[in-house]
Amino acid sequence: MADTLSTSLPVRDHAASDALGLWEPKRTLTLSAARAHTIRIQWLRRALIAAAALLVAALVYYFVAQGPSREWGDETDTSVRMIGPRYSGRTSDGLPYQLTSDSARRQLDSRNEVSLIQPVLEFYRSRGAESSFVTAAFGRYDDVEKVLDLRLDPEDTANSDPVVLETDDGVRCETTHARIRTRDKRIVGDEPIACVGEFGTVAGQSYEVNDNYTVFVFKDGMTGRIVESGSSSPDEDAPTGVPGFGGDGPIDVVARQASYFQGRTDLAGDVVVRQDGATVYSDDMIILRDSTSNAQSGTLSLGAVNRITGTGNFRYVSADNDVRGDKGVYERDQNRVTVTGNVSVVQPGGNTVSTDRLVYDTRTETLRFSGQCQGRDCGSGGRSTIVIKGRN
Repeated sequence: MADTLSTSLPVRDHAASDALGLWEPKRTLTLSAARAHTIRIQWLRRALIAAAALLVAALVYYFVAQGPSREWGDETDTSVRMIGPRYSGRTSDGLPYQLTSDSARRQLDSRNEVSLIQPVLEFYRSRGAESSFVTAAFGRYDDVEKVLDLRLDPEDTANSDPVVLETDDGVRCETTHARIRTRDKRIVGDEPIACVGEFGTVAGQSYEVNDNYTVFVFKDGMTGRIVESGSSSPDEDAPTGVPGFGGDGPIDVVARQASYFQGRTDLAGDVVVRQDGATVYSDDMIILRDSTSNAQSGTLSLGAVNRITGTGNFRYVSADNDVRGDKGVYERDQNRVTVTGNVSVVQPGGNTVSTDRLVYDTRTETLRFSGQCQGRDCGSGGRSTIVIKGRN
C-alpha cells in the first residue's frame, strides 16, 4: 500500500515558482546516492589523515636523522660585522677609557667576545695626566670581563704592525702580545717586549705593567741601558769617564728580572751592571736615580744614578781591582763604594786584602779598610790605605 501511495502522488511542477523567483528546498539526491556520497567523504577523510601522518613522520625523520650532520660552512648569518665600533667604560679608580677599531666581528655563538681590526685603546693613568694609548693590528675584547687581548694580524704575522704602548710620560713599548685588564689598569704579555723611556731602553722575554700602568716588570731574562741624561760630576775636581762608577757613560744591565718604578729599578737574579770599564755583580740590586716630578702634568724626569745597592755575592771588578763581599753600596754624592761582609780584594800588582768592611773612593781611586793586607803597598799597622792605580 505504501508503494501504491508513493506512485500515486502528484508530481509537483516547479516551473511556476522558478519563474516567479521563489525559493523552494529541492531534493536533488536520492537516499542511495546520499549514502554513497557519505561513504566517499569518509574514505577521503581517512586518506587525508593518513597522508598527513606520513608527512609528519617524514619531517621528523629528516630533522632527527639529517639535522646533526648538516654542514653549515661559512654562512654569513653566523656572525655580525660592525664598522667603527666604540666601547667605553671606567677603571676601578673611576677614570674613563675608550676602545675603538676600524671594524669588528661578533660571533653569534660567543656574544661576549668581539674580534677587532686595528683596535685603539685610550686610557688615563692618573687624574690630570694626558691620555695614553695602546694600538695593535688585531684584538679580541671581552665586553663582560673588560679584558682586551691584542696580537699581530693572524693572517699575516710577518708583515703585521706590532702592539704599541705609548704612555703620557713618554714611554714607548713594542711587543707582539698584550692582555689588558682595563678595569684594573694592568697589562701582561707572554712574548718579548722592548721599551724606551726615561728609565732608558729595556727588553724582556715577557712582562707586566702594573699599578695603574706605572710599574714596568721585565721577566724571564732582561737587558737594559740607562743613559744618565743631565748627569754631572758631584764634584768639580772629580774625574769624568773614570774606569768605574762615577763617570758619565751609559750603564748596561743584565738580570733575570727587572722592575722599574719612577726613579727606582729593582733587579733580581744573576745581576750584571757595567759602566766605564767597571762591572758589578750581585744576586739582587737596587738602582736609585735623581728625579724631578712635574705636579701639573704628573710626569717624572730622571737624572743620574745616585745610589746602587747590591746584595748577595757582591763583586766589583775593574782593570785595577777585584773586590768581593756580601753587600756593596755605591753612593754617587759621596764618591764611594762601600763593601761589607767577608770582603776580599785582589789587585794585578799582587796586593790582597781580607776584611769585613772596605771603602773605595771613586774620586781618588783609593781603598780604605781595617783588616789583613799583604803586598808591597799595604804598609804596616792594623789600619791600611792602598792607592789603586787608574788606567793610563
